[in-house]
Amino acid sequence: MKGIQEALGIESPSHMKGLQIFIADIRNCQTKEQEEKRVEKELAKIRLKFTSTKAISGYDKKKYVWKLLYAYMLGYEIDFGHFQAVQLCSSAKFSEKTAGYLAISLLLSDNSEILMAVVNTIKGDMNSGNEYMTALALNTVANIGGSEFADNLFADISKMLLSQSSVFSPFIKRKACICLLRLYRRDQDMLQPEVWRQKLGALFQDRDVGLLTSVSGFMLAILEQGSWPVMDWAPVVQSVGQCLHSMVQGECPEHYEYYHVPAPWLQTKLLRILQFFPLAMFDGQILERVNSILHNILTKPAAQRAPPTPGATAKKRGKADAERQNRSNAEHAILFEAMNLMIHLEDRCDPDTTRTAAGLLGAFISSTDPNIRYLGLETMARLATNLSAHEHIERYRNLILEKMHEPDISIRRQALNLLYALCRPENWQQIVDELLDILGASDELLQEELVLKIAILAEKNAPNFRWYVDVVFRMLESAPDSVGDDVWYRVVQVVTGFEDGTGDAERAELQRYAAEKAFQDLSGRLPHDTLVKLGAYMMGEFGHQLPASVPSKAKLEALQRHYSRASSQVKAIILVASAKLLSANDELRNDVVPMLEDMQEVQDVELQQRSCELVALIRDDEMLENVLCPMPKYAESVERNNPLVQRLKFQSKSRAITRAQLEEAAKSEGGVYKQGSAAPRGALQATGERERLSSDGLVLPPDRRTSSDLDREPQDIREASGSESDTGSESSADSASRGGGQGPRDLWQQLGIVSQGPFFVSPSLCMDMKQEYLSATGRLTISFRNASEEPIGGLRVMIPEVPFLRCQQFSQVPPTLGPGQQFDHFVQVDCLRPFLQPAKYLVEYTDRGGVRQLPLMLPCIMTKFIAPAEIPMQQFRYYFESLAGPPREAQVIAQAKQSANQWPNYLARGFNMFTLRESTPASTFAAGTLHTLTADPAQPGKMMTVPCLVRLEFDAGRAMTRLSVRTQHGEVTQSLAKIIETYLLEPPPSNGPPPTYA
Repeated sequence: MKGIQEALGIESPSHMKGLQIFIADIRNCQTKEQEEKRVEKELAKIRLKFTSTKAISGYDKKKYVWKLLYAYMLGYEIDFGHFQAVQLCSSAKFSEKTAGYLAISLLLSDNSEILMAVVNTIKGDMNSGNEYMTALALNTVANIGGSEFADNLFADISKMLLSQSSVFSPFIKRKACICLLRLYRRDQDMLQPEVWRQKLGALFQDRDVGLLTSVSGFMLAILEQGSWPVMDWAPVVQSVGQCLHSMVQGECPEHYEYYHVPAPWLQTKLLRILQFFPLAMFDGQILERVNSILHNILTKPAAQRAPPTPGATAKKRGKADAERQNRSNAEHAILFEAMNLMIHLEDRCDPDTTRTAAGLLGAFISSTDPNIRYLGLETMARLATNLSAHEHIERYRNLILEKMHEPDISIRRQALNLLYALCRPENWQQIVDELLDILGASDELLQEELVLKIAILAEKNAPNFRWYVDVVFRMLESAPDSVGDDVWYRVVQVVTGFEDGTGDAERAELQRYAAEKAFQDLSGRLPHDTLVKLGAYMMGEFGHQLPASVPSKAKLEALQRHYSRASSQVKAIILVASAKLLSANDELRNDVVPMLEDMQEVQDVELQQRSCELVALIRDDEMLENVLCPMPKYAESVERNNPLVQRLKFQSKSRAITRAQLEEAAKSEGGVYKQGSAAPRGALQATGERERLSSDGLVLPPDRRTSSDLDREPQDIREASGSESDTGSESSADSASRGGGQGPRDLWQQLGIVSQGPFFVSPSLCMDMKQEYLSATGRLTISFRNASEEPIGGLRVMIPEVPFLRCQQFSQVPPTLGPGQQFDHFVQVDCLRPFLQPAKYLVEYTDRGGVRQLPLMLPCIMTKFIAPAEIPMQQFRYYFESLAGPPREAQVIAQAKQSANQWPNYLARGFNMFTLRESTPASTFAAGTLHTLTADPAQPGKMMTVPCLVRLEFDAGRAMTRLSVRTQHGEVTQSLAKIIETYLLEPPPSNGPPPTYA
C-alpha cells in the first residue's frame, strides 16, 4: 500500500496535523455558537494566508483547501480560495491535484467564469497517459458539467469513448461515457444522430459489462430527453437486442452478478431502451429474439422474498433472509421491465408469454409486500389496455376490487386505474356500483379521480343515459365537493344530445327524466352548490317538459328557494333558468320580472348585467323566444372528444416517455390533471386517438365558427392557414366532409396551438401531424395514410426555402402508397428570425380523380418557438413599463372570442408563455422568450432571444378586451399581437374599422 501511495504522490493523512486538529476542535464544540466561533477563526486565518504576499507551499495550500471543504460540508459559505484550488489542479502531485479537483467540483457552479482557467489542465490530465489522473479529470467534468466544459471538452471525451485502440481501458471509457451524458443534458445539439448511431451500436457489442451499463445509461438518456426523433437511432435496436440476449443467457462475469442475478441494472436499461422504439422498427428476426428473451425472463424460477413474521415474537432476520430479499428485488426489477416491453409489443408478443405474465401479475397483487402489490396493479392496468389480455386478467376482478379498500392511497389509485381499464359492457355494473359505494367513504385525495372515472365509465357503458344521469346525481350526493364543473358540463351535453345521436323521442324522454330528477332534488332538501347548478340548468332548459301535474310556480319556487344562500355563480344560473321558465310559461311574468328588476341594483356586476339584459329581453317577446329558445344539439365531434378523458393521466401503454412529459405530469397530484388543464404536449393516449382539446379547452368546436368569422380574420393569418385554392387541389368541401366539418384552414389553426392532430383529410389521402419543440428547434412527424382502396401514385413533397425558417427533411416520401399503407415524414424546423407567415408544405399526388395539388402550410407559427419565462410580478411591471411605445408595443381593442377564464389556458398551452399568479379574469399577465438560431453579436457563442410580455384586460362595462404586447423587437411585437388576436379576440365587423396597432 505504501508503494502505491508513493507512486501516486499520495501522502499519509497523518502529515496534515493541522487539519486533524481543526476537525477534532469542531467535534469537541458543545454548542453551535462555539462551532461558529471556531470555524470563523479558522476561515479568517486561511483568508489571511491566501492574501499574503508570502508564497505558500503546495502542502499548505492543500491543507487549507481541505479545511475549506470541511467547513463547506458543515454548511458554511465559502466565497474564497477558488483560485488556490485551481492552482492545485495543476500540481504534479496526485494528493494536491485531488484536493484541487474536489474543491472546484464542490465550490464552483457550472457557469462560474473561473472554470475557463482549468479547462487546459483537465485536457492535459485526460491525455496524460496516467489512468488515475485521467479518471480524476473525468470525474470533475461529470460532477460540474456546464457550457464551458461542453464547448471545449466534448470532442476530446468522445474520442476517448470511441477509441478502438487499447490506450484507454474500459474503466476510462465508462467514465468518459458518464461525462458525455452530463454534457449532453447541458447541450443536446452537440450530438448528431447520423454520426453517433452506428458508433453507439458498435459499443453495445463490447464485452465489458461496466462499459455496457454506462453506454446503456447514455442511450437511455438520449431517448428520454426526446431531442431527436426515435427513428434516427434505429440502427441501435439490433445491437441492444443482441446484448440483452447475451445477458439473459448468463454470459456475464461472476463479479457483475448481484446475488446470482446477472447484471440486473444493465438488463433493465436494455429492456427499457427497446420500449422507446415503435413496433415498425422490429423486423421479424429482432421480434423473434425479443419474444424468446421475454419468455426466458418470465419463466425463469425466481427467489421468493420472505415476508417478516407478524407479531412481537418475530425472529430477527438473518443474513440469508437479507440475501434472499436483495435477490428478489433484482429479479422483480427485471421482471417488471420485461412486462413493460411485452405490453409495448402489444399483439406482436407471443400469446403464451402474455398468459404467463398475467399469471405472475395475479400473484404479485396478492403479495404481502405493498411495493410488489403496487407495481403489480400498475403493470396490470397497462396490460389491460390490450384487449386480448382481458380474458387472462378478468379472473382477478374481485381481488382487484378488494384492493380499493387498502389503507395505502397509492395502491387504491392503481387499483382504480386497473378497474377503469377493465371496465366493459359485460362487467360495468358491478365495477361502477362498487366504485359508487367506495366514493362516499373515500378520502378527498382520491375522490376527484374516482368521480372523473365513474362519470366516464357511466357515459361509455350505460345501457341508456337515464342510468348515467342517476350515477352523476348520486355522485353529487356522496361527494359534491369533488364533482368539478367539467363533470356537470358533460351531463348537460349528454342530456342536450348530439348530432347523429339518439332519436328525438328517446332524447326528449331523457330530458324529461333529467328535469324530473332535478326538480325532485331541488324541492326536497338544501343540496350542494354544484347540484344546484346542474339542477337549475336542467330546470331552465327542460323544465317545460315536466308533467302537467307539476305547476309552473312550483318549478320557479324550487329554484328560488336556493337563491339567498347561493354563490354569485349559482345565482347567475338561477336567474337565466327563471327567465327560461318564463319564456316557456308567460303566467310566471309577475313572479320573475320583479325579481329581475330588484337585481338590477345589486353590487355584483355580473348579476346586475344579467338582470338588465334579461329584463330588456322580456320586454320583447319575439327576441325573448329567439334568444332563450332550447339549446341545439352538440356537434358529433363534441361527443367523440370527451373533455373528462383529457384530464386523465397515465394512459400510455408504454413506460418509455420523455422527461418533459414526466415533469408536466408531476405538476398535478394524483392520477388526473387539475380542472381546466389538458394532457401534456406529446403525451400518448391509451385509446390511440390523437391529442384533441375539449370545448372548454383551447379549441372551439368547429361548428361554432361561421364563414363570416373566417372572412374577417386578419389577412396575414388567413393567408398562412393553408387555405389557398388550386384548380388541381382537392376541394375543401371534400376535406371538410371527411374531417368532421373541418377544412384545411380549421385543421391548420388547431395545430397552431396543440401538439398533434389531423393536418389534411380527404377520401383518398389523410395526413396527421405530431409536433415537438425545444427552444428554437421543432421536429414534425407528418403521417401519410392511404384511406382509399386504390393505390396513390406520384406522391411528392416540396418545402420551399424561406429566410426565417430552416427546414430539413430527414426522410423521403415514397412515390406510391398502397391501400391502407402509412408512412411517416420527419421534418426539422429551426427558427432563424421573427416571422408571421410560416413555410409552405406542398404536396402532390395522383389518385383516381387525377393529379391533386395541396398548397398547405406548416403550422410552425412563431409562438411555437416561445418558452415560458417565470418572473415575479414586480419584475414583469418593470420590464413592461420600460418597453412602452411603438414599435416595441402593440395594442388591440376588440370583443373577446374566448372567456376570460380561458385566457391562462391559451397563453400557457397554446402560446407557451408563463401566466403570472397575480392574473385575474379582469387582468391576465404572461411572459415568454422567443428563441432563434441566429448568433447574437453582442454575446459570442449565444443565440438571439427576444423577451415577450403580454397583458389582457377585460372591461366588463363595455364588454371589450384590450390586448397589449410588448417586446424588444418590433417585428416580434406585431406578429405576436396578430397571432393572439386571431385566437382570443373577435374580428371587427365587416363595416367597422380594423383593429389599431399602436
